[in-house]
Amino acid sequence: MGRGWRPLVVGAIVVIATFVLARLTVFEPSAPTVAGTAGGDVYRGQVVFERECSSCHGQGGEGGSPGPRLIDTGLAAAEVIATIEQGRGVMPRGLTSGQEQADAVAYVVSISRP
Repeated sequence: MGRGWRPLVVGAIVVIATFVLARLTVFEPSAPTVAGTAGGDVYRGQVVFERECSSCHGQGGEGGSPGPRLIDTGLAAAEVIATIEQGRGVMPRGLTSGQEQADAVAYVVSISRP
């Protein structure tokens, strides 16, 4: 029973190590996420924002007339949701809803981070 068992042990160690490494989340691809956006997608949100919001808030949220600048303002998701649902100033309420709203919120929160 000399050296015959060594390849089996090495093979078992390689299999176990591979399984452990595969289960670690370090190797999983990640997309940008924004906490508290209820499943919103930043990239789809940009499309919604450009279609529904940029006429007042400017391209990319840089500010316009009459909408204020949204970039680097530190807006929280809850505040953005409340503004969309209730409206503010000349902004009518309910411009988006459902998944489009979640996506738009994710985008606005992502650009508002200082």
